[in-house]
Amino acid sequence: MPNGMLLAAGRGTRLGPLTEYLPKPLLPVANEPVMAQGIRALRAVGITTIGVNLCYRAEQILTTFDDGAAYAVALHWVVETAARGTAGGMKRLQHLLDDDLIVVVAGDAMLDVDLAPLLAAHRAAGAFASLATLAAEDPSRYGVVVADADGRVRAFQEKPAPGTEISRLANTGLYCFDPTIFDLIPGDEFCDFALHVFPRILQLGLPFYAFPAQGYWTDVGSPADYLRANLDFLAGRIRVPGDGAYAGPNFLAADAVTAGAALRDCVVGARAVIPPGSALTRCVVWPDVVLPAALTLDDAICTPHGIYTLDGRDARALAPVG
Repeated sequence: MPNGMLLAAGRGTRLGPLTEYLPKPLLPVANEPVMAQGIRALRAVGITTIGVNLCYRAEQILTTFDDGAAYAVALHWVVETAARGTAGGMKRLQHLLDDDLIVVVAGDAMLDVDLAPLLAAHRAAGAFASLATLAAEDPSRYGVVVADADGRVRAFQEKPAPGTEISRLANTGLYCFDPTIFDLIPGDEFCDFALHVFPRILQLGLPFYAFPAQGYWTDVGSPADYLRANLDFLAGRIRVPGDGAYAGPNFLAADAVTAGAALRDCVVGARAVIPPGSALTRCVVWPDVVLPAALTLDDAICTPHGIYTLDGRDARALAPVG
């Protein structure tokens, strides 16, 4: 049975204020941590042994997921004092993962993907390494992949400047590897799959394939991306169990207090309080947020540490939260 690896060590700097107090894998979509979806995707294909590397705010993630029993998996943690990169983090769990095929999922991406077709295509191609791709409207935000008609990878380009992209196939960070991949990862230094390991695979001429991702995937890389993931959930584009229930066009935690507030296309977390007279449209309200007064908000993210409206792809502080 394949083993799983969740990459969850990153700081999420592009998310600005949203990750100052909460690490990216714990950002709530449908009132659940983003990383829960990665665990479910692995569990859906029978993978129950999962390694996770942590660095930024590691204790918060450990406390939230513990040993993984709540998700019917066994989570094995490694905490890095300094981030070792996507491949370097996995290297520290080689003893756990190197007895079978390894499936890697980014723990800070929002996804509703069926990994079974990727596993099947990987095996059918006799691949050493495989990755899932999606067509990108803005390739400058991603690593992009050039592949032959049969899917064999020929080149990579990491976050090309606008207009310089050699492909529009975005690397989703969903990978399958032969366990001998560890032979290409140095033992005690920073190592990144896209920057260091993939070029080495191409140099050696090992069979490396790209296959279309089957389902929904988005890199929750900015406040705008994060808000859109929640709106996509409300629109039915993502299947997430969620913590709460639909109330008209909204999704509300059972103990959220919203009486007298006008809400449209909002996700409201547990114990949140929205005063009567408030008017919120396309907003995410995190658990334990108590809005200070009746407010009118559009396209906003309300956290216990501040209310942020979107300014392009960034978040702009609007008001304190009581």
